[in-house]
Amino acid sequence: MREIFFNKEAITTLLAEVAAEYDGRGGAPLKVLIYGGAAVTLQHDFRAGAHDIDYALLEDSPLFAECVDAVGQRHGFFPRWMHTLDFFKTMPHFLENCRRHTHKLPWDSSNLTFLVQDDDWQLANRLCWFRRYRKTDGEDLLELLRMRKGDAVQSAPKIVQEIFGGKVGCSSDAMMILSALKNGADFSDLTERLAARAFYYEKIYQVLFPLLRKKDSAAADAIDHMESRCWQSEEDFHASLCRHKFDLPPIIANHIARVMFRPEYWSF
Repeated sequence: MREIFFNKEAITTLLAEVAAEYDGRGGAPLKVLIYGGAAVTLQHDFRAGAHDIDYALLEDSPLFAECVDAVGQRHGFFPRWMHTLDFFKTMPHFLENCRRHTHKLPWDSSNLTFLVQDDDWQLANRLCWFRRYRKTDGEDLLELLRMRKGDAVQSAPKIVQEIFGGKVGCSSDAMMILSALKNGADFSDLTERLAARAFYYEKIYQVLFPLLRKKDSAAADAIDHMESRCWQSEEDFHASLCRHKFDLPPIIANHIARVMFRPEYWSF
């Protein structure tokens, strides 16, 4: 399957195709949340596009997934070109945020409604689930902060509190980024540094997580999605491996821990 990149026009066109497919098969009324990079792309010009389209269903619908597959096959896309993660729907106040922090996309579809995350929810997601190995996470976070009125750095933790009700906090990476901005770091310079940092961590994660997923895919996902966002030291890394009973050879585990927390990449 060829690699794809969806700009705003492509995302809009493909969602319209999915809606037409769904209506053509007599689908019942359904709300679908578009989140992640595709949602940012739909709302802001600073994001050129996304490599996939993340969605979450507010009600179960096997038919919707079938329609997504049909459109993907029609275009020759890889199987997960538009996909959902059960993890996302477990976030605190998910349904409430779907009501309070989304915008409707205009469609002719009679039964399918697409909702898109607003900037507050997007910002809170980036602050809490910042992926240090994704260049676009750094770009999105800094641009969402830059475009806000007033003291965005000071208000960022309050937005997280409002979106997630105090049940989730900012990731260790996000706290370092906010601290750097508070201390006068330049947005453009920080964007470049985060891009270089993402390239570095992408290489580490390409080694680490295939090793973990061979042993226990669910536990590896728990570390990737949750625990790794709170790491602050080599001890935290080793504690995650121990908690999930990963028995990597010490020479490998110790080496990954050392390179993970090299000061020139870990701090700003």
